[in-house]
Amino acid sequence: MIVEAASATACEPSDEREVTARTLPQILGKWWVAFAASALFVVCGHLLIKAGLNGLAPLPADIGFAARVLHPVFDLQVVMGLCIYLMGTVCWMRAVSQKEISFLYPLSSINFVLIAAASMVLLQEVISIRRIGGIALVVLGMFLMNKKAGSGGA
Repeated sequence: MIVEAASATACEPSDEREVTARTLPQILGKWWVAFAASALFVVCGHLLIKAGLNGLAPLPADIGFAARVLHPVFDLQVVMGLCIYLMGTVCWMRAVSQKEISFLYPLSSINFVLIAAASMVLLQEVISIRRIGGIALVVLGMFLMNKKAGSGGA
């Protein structure tokens, strides 16, 4: 009896790990998780690229075209931003493989909101009222495109 109780207790953690091991791929396999990860990676990647470009040292005027083109490509922040952006692209591919692109693409306008907010906070960019209005219209369009039609709708 004591042996049975001890073995049952010893098995509980592995059962819990087994449930987690099964549910984690199920959660990660959802289109909305892939979409959210894509949005976060893409926005972070763009912000890192912009920060890297902002921090580039100026080049002498007599430097060649190839050096001028390659200069930003070898900046660490730019490279990290490109890698993170690539991760976002992989997540986007996962989301698109599970859901219609005509549904997902308008949802990606959330990136406008995230970029504007993050660039204000992290890059001290000034966002005009006109730009905020434009972003709001894009988001409104996103909601209208993805709103389910009622009984009288098209």
